[in-house]
Amino acid sequence: MKEMKEMEEIDDKEFYLYYLNDLSFIPRPSNWIEVIMDKKIFSLFKTTLEYIRFIHVMAGHITLSFLTDFTLPLSQPFNFMFMITSFLIISLLLFPANIIIEICRLFNLFNFEFYDEAKWNRMTARKGLDKIKNIVQRGRKVLSSDFHGSQIFNLDMVETLLILSTIIYDQNVDKMHQVFRNLKIHEGNDFNELIDDCRVAYEDIDKKAKKLKMKFLPLSELGIPDSLFSGMYLSEHNDDLENNFIVVTFKGTSPTNFVEWLTDFLFMRVDASQFLFGEIHKGFYENFFPKTLDKTKESYPAKRMVESICNLAKKMHERNKKKVNVWITGHSLGAALAQVFYARLMKIDPLPDYCVLRDAYVFAGPAVGDKDFASTFNGIFNKNFKENRMLWRIVNTNDIVTKMPPQHLYGVVLRKKNDDEEEKDDNLGSMEDMLSKKLIDDRKDYEDSRFTLNNILNSILGKHNIASYYDYDINHSPNELIMDKIETFIPGIIHNHFPHRYFMAMERLRSNEYELVVGEYKNIIDKLLADAHVVF
Repeated sequence: MKEMKEMEEIDDKEFYLYYLNDLSFIPRPSNWIEVIMDKKIFSLFKTTLEYIRFIHVMAGHITLSFLTDFTLPLSQPFNFMFMITSFLIISLLLFPANIIIEICRLFNLFNFEFYDEAKWNRMTARKGLDKIKNIVQRGRKVLSSDFHGSQIFNLDMVETLLILSTIIYDQNVDKMHQVFRNLKIHEGNDFNELIDDCRVAYEDIDKKAKKLKMKFLPLSELGIPDSLFSGMYLSEHNDDLENNFIVVTFKGTSPTNFVEWLTDFLFMRVDASQFLFGEIHKGFYENFFPKTLDKTKESYPAKRMVESICNLAKKMHERNKKKVNVWITGHSLGAALAQVFYARLMKIDPLPDYCVLRDAYVFAGPAVGDKDFASTFNGIFNKNFKENRMLWRIVNTNDIVTKMPPQHLYGVVLRKKNDDEEEKDDNLGSMEDMLSKKLIDDRKDYEDSRFTLNNILNSILGKHNIASYYDYDINHSPNELIMDKIETFIPGIIHNHFPHRYFMAMERLRSNEYELVVGEYKNIIDKLLADAHVVF
């Protein structure tokens, strides 16, 4: 046991050094700029500039779209109106809301720190921590399984990945910034103090991972020492020697950081053919790859991430000679980043023989690429069909982020079963030849299809599940309940983006009253009715 703990400590230090090496590649501002950035007022100034930039770019995009095709309002009225409406909502609602939040932070009028903890608490509210542990225990067995004969949708595994995508939000950003500043002035070969600071920055994530018998290691800051980053969950050395798996997870959009929401909404394309295919979101592309082609041979985030994953997999393979399963996941903005990284792995297949690239499961993510990106990506899956790899894009139709940029997506639908239909396995669903997977949560208590003002508002703004708040009230303290009360005033199209809402939807898949429907709707009427009635 002592030898095993020593082995774990060596691995821990080694991979924090990989992380510090990745951090060292990020350009550093001059000293006087750092002084300004340390001031609390800078956050308010930065927020204002980001919104001005967003309004400028989106206004130009709308104008260019109209000038390119002046028949757009008639030929694609839904997309055009959705684009205009989204622009107005973001400009008129999110901007003042974010300014108010930044002012509250500036004068310490409200404590937002408990919100990250509350996300984890709301995830466990209805099930309890022990039941969550049981779900993860079953999910870990699937993650480490050698047999994946067909594409399967295993709820225990999918919920496990959603849970891991949730707790990665708990990064101590201030401590990470301190590590970044100290790395700039660090001299010598002794990095022990910096490594200890790194552990503090990620200790909240690692503590929750240990409760689930996993270990967490940071992977990359993706070229920006701000809020984007990725990490790795692995089977814990002491208790899980036989289960070889690595889950690469990307942090998503923080609910109270609306500047990150702008990254989801803003869609500026760039040619991605050098490293991927088609055109993809400019910001997502530059998080992984160099901006200029003459730097392709140098080190860049995606390359360093692959190197770190391979080194960790090698260490795990050496302990029991079993191949290591590599999974990719993320929520929100993290889902978009996960799709880009998975596309890179699928294109070049850089993992060694002792690694097995498995599926990617992404939750609540915006679309990342154009039609060429999607069709080429889908073609790779069809070409390598025997390898049983799949990208599962799990989407809530009443989630505004998943509709960005405006488009129509078809895929997996959750609907009520008819009495005369055969029973289906509600825990597993075989789904093939699909790039985009869509999950619709059809509320049991919402069946009124009349065209009334109330129903129209519910379909646009969403409807809250009051029962879930009652369950939460029973299991949690008054302080933790504050954010839930605030969420009752948040439009459903935003509220339904949060991880615990997706977890509630996944839990409904275990009910015999619902089934998974693969592919397109039977007809356009089914689609319209589904879109009109999807609420949480």
